[in-house]
Amino acid sequence: MNEQDRAIINQGNWFNSRSKQFQQSLLQHAKVMQLDAGEALFLRGDSNAGLYAVLNGVMRVSGVNSEGKEAVLTFIDAATWFGEVALFDGGLRTHDVHAQIAARLLFVPHRSLVQLLANEPAYWHDFGVLLSHKMRLLFTSFEDHALLTAQQKLCKRLLMMAVTSQSGDRQAVMLSQQQLADMTYLTRQTINQILQLLSAKNIVSLHYQRVEIIDKEKLLALAQ
Repeated sequence: MNEQDRAIINQGNWFNSRSKQFQQSLLQHAKVMQLDAGEALFLRGDSNAGLYAVLNGVMRVSGVNSEGKEAVLTFIDAATWFGEVALFDGGLRTHDVHAQIAARLLFVPHRSLVQLLANEPAYWHDFGVLLSHKMRLLFTSFEDHALLTAQQKLCKRLLMMAVTSQSGDRQAVMLSQQQLADMTYLTRQTINQILQLLSAKNIVSLHYQRVEIIDKEKLLALAQ
């Protein structure tokens, strides 16, 4: 890891709120890995290889049925750790994870995690906090699905998934309209209608498999 990588990791609420001793213990076992756009990190049914954090890029979490239809569950962006579920139950991976765009990841091998926890059992609490953060997000997602309008759902999802563009002047969501539909449990037609409305109001700009946010404050107001 270089200084820029460490700065990105420190932006994550979970990691940044851990003790310095825990941070150092975890990172001393970490390795940097790279994935090309579309490359699989792991698939449903794979054994647990370890814990990951996104340094840059976006990872796509999805499931595929017997007919090959993909359902996108979420996307994971910079400074977010994932893969902790299998650490607790020792089970297999529950979903597929691919690089949505080219990505760099931090990887802590499972063997190193097991040794770390054997030496410092108190660190189970730290990983438990990481898991509880995910549970809170899941419950919020259930509530949103039940209570928000279609426009609110889409606006909130765009805000959640927005990443700063390379030029730094705008934020963009690197998803197709079908992927947005899958994530919000709306039809592609509904997604297109709402995006066209937002575009007409100069709140977003539409591109191929990309939505750029022009006016974040107006988008936030619509999400609420």
